[in-house]
Amino acid sequence: MIQIICGDVSITSTEDFIQRIRQISEEYDVVIQAIDADLLAGRRHAAFAAEKAIRAFEEGKNISKNLGIETLLYVAGTRQIERALRFGIKRGENRVALIVIGLEGGKTNAMGELRELISEDPRVIDYTELKKERIVRAFNITPEEIEAVGEDKIPDLVLERVALTGLTR
Repeated sequence: MIQIICGDVSITSTEDFIQRIRQISEEYDVVIQAIDADLLAGRRHAAFAAEKAIRAFEEGKNISKNLGIETLLYVAGTRQIERALRFGIKRGENRVALIVIGLEGGKTNAMGELRELISEDPRVIDYTELKKERIVRAFNITPEEIEAVGEDKIPDLVLERVALTGLTR
């Protein structure tokens, strides 16, 4: 039900890029959410957030009327849409993860078109030392937390934030 495609893209107009994603989404009856891959702590982070968003809709606990936005909220570990929007794409060079949610047939066709929009590189989603500072800041991870669990557990601290997102209203 969830597939993630990652890579680099140069965006001259965020409106045009989002409109193209929306067209693909409608054509193949899938939900597509674009995420700044530099704020993702790995593929587990993106997939877990999408799973939590789907579950929120199934249980009627969603705060957004749109599954893509709900996914973005979980990715960001917040219930505040304004804060979550910082995890989206921007004008210029982007390392992007496109989270595609839908049935197998539509997802497969949508993935083909999305591959034409980006220069695919599955590594951009991986957690790296270069991402650490931005992720620590974005998720308000304290030095005390890092000291308690170790720097190698930062992705797990992010997953914890995602998990706790649905518990606060």
